[in-house]
Amino acid sequence: HERCRQLLLERGPQALEEARRDNAFYNQLKVIPPHITFSQGSFNIQVGKKTLRLFSAPGHSEDGIAVLIEEDRILFSGDVFMPLPFIVEGNIEQMIKTIQGFNDLGLENIIQGHGDIILRGEIDEKIRENVTYLKAIQKAVLTANRRKNPLEVLDSIGVEACGKSRILLGGLASQLHKRNLRYLYRQSIDNQEQTQVSSELF
Repeated sequence: HERCRQLLLERGPQALEEARRDNAFYNQLKVIPPHITFSQGSFNIQVGKKTLRLFSAPGHSEDGIAVLIEEDRILFSGDVFMPLPFIVEGNIEQMIKTIQGFNDLGLENIIQGHGDIILRGEIDEKIRENVTYLKAIQKAVLTANRRKNPLEVLDSIGVEACGKSRILLGGLASQLHKRNLRYLYRQSIDNQEQTQVSSELF
């Protein structure tokens, strides 16, 4: 993705330099940006008799890409689709749209960014579960924003109250869920402040 290339050029050298300070292994590495990218639509690669269709899959990150093996209807979703959606540094509305779009691909399997392979008979249910979870955490943040102590309210809303099991991802689900809520809350505060500044200017 073109945005990935930009991010590699913007952040890659500094991140690599920091890694080199911690581990000499990284001294032999250098940042090499891709020379073929796309920014919209899709991009096909022919590998033997298989057609790999790369397409933008934003939500978890703005430069997310999914890969569909056309002939087999197998989707490598990247991190936009996981047992527990993770939206920190991402965009929840984009993630919902991306996930719902997977319904239209006639898939046999989804290879998630993390977690088990999703089989054809499970796909509709897993898509529905992830969208339900994302809408539930949006609602939770709206509810918390109406209270005097929003962060305490958010901390009291467990992952299971939003439709997901706490044992997902090796027991990390509760921790990731709390980070999702805090991130959405910070976004909502930032949006309120921007709206307030705009109204004061005009």
